[in-house]
Amino acid sequence: MGDKEISKSVRRLFLLCWFAYSMSYIGRLNFSACMAEIAAEGSLTKAYLGSIGTGFLACYGAGQLVNGLLGDKISPKYMVGTGLFGAGLANIFMGLNTAPGLMFFIWCANGWFHSMLWSPIVRVLSEWLPKDNQSKAGVNISTTIPVGTIASYTLSSVVLSVAGWRAVFVIDGALLAVASLIWFGGITSIKEYIARREGIKTPEHSNKASAQPQETGKSRSMPALIIGTGLIFAVFAILFNGILKDGVTLWVPTFITEFFHVEPNFSAALSVILPVVSLAGGYTALWANKKYFNNELTTAGVYFLISAAAIACLFLFGKRNIVLAVILIAVSLSSMLGVNGMLLTFIPFHFGRLGKAASITGFLNACSYFASAVSSVTIGVIAENKGWNLTILSWLLVALLGMAVCFAGKSFWANGRSRIAGGWGYR
Repeated sequence: MGDKEISKSVRRLFLLCWFAYSMSYIGRLNFSACMAEIAAEGSLTKAYLGSIGTGFLACYGAGQLVNGLLGDKISPKYMVGTGLFGAGLANIFMGLNTAPGLMFFIWCANGWFHSMLWSPIVRVLSEWLPKDNQSKAGVNISTTIPVGTIASYTLSSVVLSVAGWRAVFVIDGALLAVASLIWFGGITSIKEYIARREGIKTPEHSNKASAQPQETGKSRSMPALIIGTGLIFAVFAILFNGILKDGVTLWVPTFITEFFHVEPNFSAALSVILPVVSLAGGYTALWANKKYFNNELTTAGVYFLISAAAIACLFLFGKRNIVLAVILIAVSLSSMLGVNGMLLTFIPFHFGRLGKAASITGFLNACSYFASAVSSVTIGVIAENKGWNLTILSWLLVALLGMAVCFAGKSFWANGRSRIAGGWGYR
């Protein structure tokens, strides 16, 4: 393969990952978009509908642990393709199903299939892309969040208005099934490039492959990697990040509606706008890490500090003006996306050398999701019983704790990263 063909394969590989993860959002956020119409039919209680969402989160979080480990053993081609196709079938069954009792189990299965996507994609970016392309790919993949969110809510809204909620699930499921076929076909089209990256001996480059020793890097257990590399600090940091990134995001529209007495439609629009604005955090965090810190935990700590400052200003001044409040919330959530990128994308990249990128990603992502699920309920309880002022102070405390954990662990992670680069884990 020439340089031009390699460059073309690299672009195609990233676009396939970007497309696959963006498409996944239409099959996971559509339930939220359809809940009001489903509830309006009167056959299902809000409590039961809420349990369906909880079931999705629980299976998604548990699946991250299992599928993260499997993601280092099974080719991403099959993991991602199966996840997309399975999620597509789950959505189609959700739309066709007429037994209310089965909805919970169908959506739990959907959560499990969706958990098969992110960890293998991180493995692809860390092992199948050249090192020079990894940083740019790592931050660009974060654009799947706003794109997928907007696509999901827009498509759901259009289909709901003309065909009802069942059609939403059937159409979204069909699109996911088609996406899985595109993924399989796209990966197959660049199999020669992937074979080179994996060191598989082919007639074209057998001499190069034989000259490079194969590194399996499977000798270290997960607990040993987590403790021995200083990753334990990232584990605690991702818990605090999950609370602020997802838990707070969930309650922002309610906070704006209740605190400033505006129309719910205005507050709901923030659910789409804020993820777009938050992209700045991912790009600036990458720039800051490259130019100044060269340590993912240090960068994460700085961005936790920025988030804490924004929340403190929200408590002191933001309550006086809705525009200022929205800006400060956007700064805080943007900072959290930067932290999320450092912890869930760039730290796992280092473990690609040990063949553990998917396992580490799955474990950290599971921690993040469990924290998000718990905080979603906790924030609601605090807001209802203690009011929004104390709720905002609780967000500030979380941001400060995240900052403290990151700064406490930055030296441990710097040493651990050096061990990984030196082949720590091989026998």
